[in-house]
Amino acid sequence: MVTDPTRDEMSDSDETETLDLERPEAIQFGVTRGENNLEIGPPRDYPDRADLSVRRSGDDVILSVDAMAGDHGTGHVDATLTPEEARRLSDRLAETARRTAEDDSRGAGD
Repeated sequence: MVTDPTRDEMSDSDETETLDLERPEAIQFGVTRGENNLEIGPPRDYPDRADLSVRRSGDDVILSVDAMAGDHGTGHVDATLTPEEARRLSDRLAETARRTAEDDSRGAGD
């Protein structure tokens, strides 16, 4: 996979930062509606609860997201990251949180 090295740079104008994974085939996701005979289509429930977890698996880092909506709607994603991808994600989270806190403090001074 060829990635644009300038995409890794965060800019103030970016609304959403992306991280291209080296192994997209290592992403696993699943969605259930709680019953087998329900129609599969666009989500009709938005999650009212979500959990993020991070764990090691051999030399990789697994980022898991579980989202639950109502009694039956669930979604699950496991993203397998290399140590370098996990570091870059951590850096982006820290930088985005820092910028958000700065923007909030500027807005409070208006």
